[in-house]
Amino acid sequence: MTLTIGVEPRAGAVRVATSAVRSTLTVPIVALLAALIGGAVLILAEGEDPFAVYWTALDGVLFGPRGLSDTATAATPLILIGLGYALAYRARLFTIGAEGQYLMGAIASVALVTAAGVRDLPGPALMVIGATAAVMAGALWGGLAGFLQVRFGASVVISSLMLVYVAQAFLQWAIRVGIRDPDSFIPASRELGAATLPTVPGLDTHLGFLVAIVTGPCLALLLARHRLGYRVSVLGHNADALDANEVASRRVMLAVIVWAGGLAGLAGFAETAGVNGRLGDSASLGYGFTAIIVALLGRLHPIGVVLAGLAVAALKIGFEVAARSHELPSSLVGVIQALVVVFVVAGDALVARGRGGSR
Repeated sequence: MTLTIGVEPRAGAVRVATSAVRSTLTVPIVALLAALIGGAVLILAEGEDPFAVYWTALDGVLFGPRGLSDTATAATPLILIGLGYALAYRARLFTIGAEGQYLMGAIASVALVTAAGVRDLPGPALMVIGATAAVMAGALWGGLAGFLQVRFGASVVISSLMLVYVAQAFLQWAIRVGIRDPDSFIPASRELGAATLPTVPGLDTHLGFLVAIVTGPCLALLLARHRLGYRVSVLGHNADALDANEVASRRVMLAVIVWAGGLAGLAGFAETAGVNGRLGDSASLGYGFTAIIVALLGRLHPIGVVLAGLAVAALKIGFEVAARSHELPSSLVGVIQALVVVFVVAGDALVARGRGGSR
């Protein structure tokens, strides 16, 4: 009897852990396949062959002249913002305002590195200054939503979303007044000049991609080994447990949202300094909303977010190639991304119901 009592719980725990890992890996894969099947139905409705379209998309990413480099470039902001979302969502802080933090980071970095007395510094120094300014601006913008929650109980979902519109309005003022290039005929900021990120040899993409790739494992190590990672995990399960151990849950909440905002701000600098070279009307590209899909598809794990960011970027680049070769609407990739979210959420709900039923 003693042996039986000692072994059964351990075996049960192993089965539960194995089932959790299996569902963690299976749900996003099945959701992506189901979204592609749904996309195939829509492609048929447009009178095109789904197999031909998908092959064109795959061929454009893997074998196109700039398929892989364009995918890496498009994945950079998605990975950085997705990592911030993953951190916040693990703590059950459902912010959705990274687009505003992304814009504020971009604006702050451009304003600083192009300011008189700063723009003449060497390129490496300007890159560090721009990245630091972007992180701080994004962190402050995210921290504002966090402060409203911990101090007044305002929903971080609503406040972070409303701050996106404020940031977009601020962008329009900045490119027309605050940091406008006097030599430009259209509203645009001053050019970054020496602060532009260099191209990585062999990858044909900017340095920000390597930063995003390295940030994923670093965040995973932080969550697994550092005290902050433990507190984030506890906060996501039971905030009262933190308060009971003399750690203010509100302080941890604010720290998490600030970290997430800083990563979004860094994405703003990477995209501006690595791709555009300046800010314009089209600076708000919706990366902050697409990255929610990346975080969910990556199962809120930093390594998963990196892989999901690459997958979503490949989907975007591939369908852009397919849309040029076939008569397809450009919004199709957005529909497929929305289907991914629906199927991931539905899959998680079914898995949770199954576990509840098994007990």
